[in-house]
Amino acid sequence: MKINNQNNYYLLWIIAITLVACQSPQKKDGVKYQPKAIKPAVINEEDQVINMVMNLDEVKRKSALIAKESKGKRHLSTYVETPPTAAQPYYWVKVAEDNGGSYVTYYSFGVQAKTHAIMFYDVMQDSLISLSQWRNTTPVDER
Repeated sequence: MKINNQNNYYLLWIIAITLVACQSPQKKDGVKYQPKAIKPAVINEEDQVINMVMNLDEVKRKSALIAKESKGKRHLSTYVETPPTAAQPYYWVKVAEDNGGSYVTYYSFGVQAKTHAIMFYDVMQDSLISLSQWRNTTPVDER
């Protein structure tokens, strides 16, 4: 009989722990406790570079235009095509639209790895130019 009582106590103990573990978070001052989201301490450098390019006025404007004209069906994607190397110290960043069959590039940028200075890749000149030079020489509706 002694063994049977020990089994009952053991079973009650397991049930009690299970019930406590399954309770919803307690309310404090009438407000339900919600744990804070865990944020990464540092985003990686490629994500930082992508965010910098995505925050350019020209990219924001073009992104809004694409979304509007496609009635929200298409959007621009920004990605690092090539990370920096010893020979080429730039992140090569593309801003493109997925049209369903392929990616159509709207902008190409070189972002200096050490300084994060953003340069526009001018296809006609086959060279990087400063953002200010690009903005001064290209009409707003063409950027």
